[in-house]
Amino acid sequence: MTSAPSTASSLGVSRHGRYEHIDALRAVAVMLVVVAHAGLGGVVPGGSGVTIFFAISGFIITHILLVERERTGRFSLTDFYLRRLLKLAPPFLLIIAIPTVVYAVWRPIDWGAFGAQVFFAFNWVYMQGPALVLPGSAVVWSLAIEEQFYIAFALIWLCAGLLRRRLVFLTAVALTTVVGALVLRLVIVAGSTPELAHRRIYYGTDTRVDGIACGILAAVVFALLRQQQVGPRLRAAIGSTWVPVVAAVLYLASLTIRDPWFRETFRYTFQAVATAAVILYGLERQDGRFRQAFGAIVGARPVQIIGLASYSIYLVHLVAGHALRPLTQGWPFPARFLLTATVGVALGIAVWHFLERPVEAYKAALMARRRAARTPEPAAESVHVA
Repeated sequence: MTSAPSTASSLGVSRHGRYEHIDALRAVAVMLVVVAHAGLGGVVPGGSGVTIFFAISGFIITHILLVERERTGRFSLTDFYLRRLLKLAPPFLLIIAIPTVVYAVWRPIDWGAFGAQVFFAFNWVYMQGPALVLPGSAVVWSLAIEEQFYIAFALIWLCAGLLRRRLVFLTAVALTTVVGALVLRLVIVAGSTPELAHRRIYYGTDTRVDGIACGILAAVVFALLRQQQVGPRLRAAIGSTWVPVVAAVLYLASLTIRDPWFRETFRYTFQAVATAAVILYGLERQDGRFRQAFGAIVGARPVQIIGLASYSIYLVHLVAGHALRPLTQGWPFPARFLLTATVGVALGIAVWHFLERPVEAYKAALMARRRAARTPEPAAESVHVA
């Protein structure tokens, strides 16, 4: 859930240094989750929002590292983890960690499960069943998968930096991951009961990482576009109006095909591929009415604000929903749904505005100072005064 800096090229639907369509995808993803948790989970596919987040994360992190390598020729593992810490930790402390400690004064807490939340291993704990943690904080299981990816990917990137054909290496790793995760899901479904298979697949890092890998592949394709290594036909195809149409068909198919076998296997792949396709479509700037309408929708201010605040909204919405339950008990469902969803989104936007934005500004300044400190100063010239 990291911002992506614009690159100096003709590619990208961007304004104010951001890719607006990716922020719009974040907004769609988080609202799917919020609406589902507010009471429409039987109708709205909230789980697909998590898959969309996975694909976005894979793209953004890979893109940032590729651009850093192109600009500086180096990779700082310390800077990488420091950026992730400054992005994730402040909202997590405010929304999850501190309220958990306060909640534990009145209610029992499984401190081992809470430790798994803090150190991003909670998906493996939650896979076994409900845990005694702060009500609503179980949503951090998906963050655990992303953070496990960041740790592994940083090490993979260190290896890739030693290779001349690093894009080929990344492509091979990502394709292997996509195929491997799908095969693993097929094996689990074939050898387990439906309930056990669902929990193992839905919360497993190894069974969901193909969503992130699809984002990595999209970042590799974007790098090739920036480097003018893609032929005009393929470039035109990426920016074709058919891309979002096909992506929509894939996404809708992932929802309408209700066969249990499909839902535990290919559903996640369909959603991840659809997300990666939309990401690439928005990065290839072309003319046309559909493109103009696309840009107007994704660039709408409410959409952008929700997308920018999506991380904090994701963390706080279910915690707030649980806190509101005693108040809304006995209310008509429409009123209860509207209040729960509105409060969750409003609180997330407030955390983004008053906490995330100042920390982001501090992070940008800190990274600039660290880059300047690593840049060798020019040799001082002798000054002769007559």
